Amino acid sequence: MTAHGYRALFELTDQIAIVTGGGGGLGREIAQGLAEFGARLVIADVEMIRAEAVAQEIKEAGGKGRAVQVDVTSPSSTRALAETVAAEEGRIDILVNAAGVFTVAPAVELSPEAWKTVIEVNLTGVFLVSQAVGAVMLRQGRGKIINLASVSSQVGNPGYAAYAASKGGVALLTKVLGVEWCRHGVNVNAIGPAFTETSMTRSYLEGEGRREYVLSKIPMERLGEPRDLVGAAVFLASAASDFVVGQTIYVDGGRTLG
Repeated sequence: MTAHGYRALFELTDQIAIVTGGGGGLGREIAQGLAEFGARLVIADVEMIRAEAVAQEIKEAGGKGRAVQVDVTSPSSTRALAETVAAEEGRIDILVNAAGVFTVAPAVELSPEAWKTVIEVNLTGVFLVSQAVGAVMLRQGRGKIINLASVSSQVGNPGYAAYAASKGGVALLTKVLGVEWCRHGVNVNAIGPAFTETSMTRSYLEGEGRREYVLSKIPMERLGEPRDLVGAAVFLASAASDFVVGQTIYVDGGRTLG
């Protein structure tokens, strides 16, 4: 027991948290983790069926959650998300930008359409949602924004031209927004996971030799799991990270070390 009250640093009770891409993969796990620490979750996803399923899971576990549809590539949709949540809840305390797509192809074969889709969802989407929700947070003088970057923002992998470009952009966008907004009470940081097995990445891992190749690059000799990101997300969403600005925390089993 301590007289300093350090446990309260991680308290999220009744904080309003939006998780984009919250209907699947990493977003789902992070949303559930934040809910366990007391946050009230808005599961924002382009697919309402998935968002509603996660919101229901949170409620069945004793938490508070609801689903909202959003297209992160649409300025009008992202503004509507921010304005609706702010009006109905009175504030927005936490934003997790977890919406993303994953495409792997040799650079000489990558179509312009595939490149555009990855950049629009993974990078432009993070900017648009952060811009809309950030405006609310700046008005209220506080907030935490957590972006999903990747080890691909630090290391080169064959076939990852579009994905790495998008995540490298997220890491640098995180720094710029962090510098611009921290003096106004809004902290912007990111999490950089190693290759994590989700429904989105599973088909890639099923290719011949791919799982073995990915594992060979991770010193801990295992793939990431969505639950690995929950601790970092809770830290960055809480008062414990009030002096952390523009950083990407790599949760990667040592992938970026060698």
